[in-house]
Amino acid sequence: MADLERPWEPAACSGELSTAVWSWCRDVVAWINHEYAWRPAQMVPACWSHHAHIARELPVLVVLRWEAESAAGPQLMEEWNRYAFPMFCERMAQRLGESTCRVGRHQDWPAESRYTAFLDASAR
Repeated sequence: MADLERPWEPAACSGELSTAVWSWCRDVVAWINHEYAWRPAQMVPACWSHHAHIARELPVLVVLRWEAESAAGPQLMEEWNRYAFPMFCERMAQRLGESTCRVGRHQDWPAESRYTAFLDASAR
């Protein structure tokens, strides 16, 4: 089991599987934005792959949805709708804050200068 690839961690997958998972994630983002986003600020931004926090969580959300759709009963779908998806959206919105990414204009990491200063201070 330890040697099996895990699609919820595409960075650790082989090239072919990793490529397929990222493509699948792009398709799911388009579906989420069409089916679940009522206002533009609720959408997963087009630049999601440039945001590590979204790019790491999205494959997990996608696999959970696939498992829910494949389940014999409704429990996993209810959990996805009640917990997994809303919590993903809440974390995404909280972490993006008021960045322009939420309205379609990518913004590089606003905390980069502070992080760099932190690393410099840690090196002393």
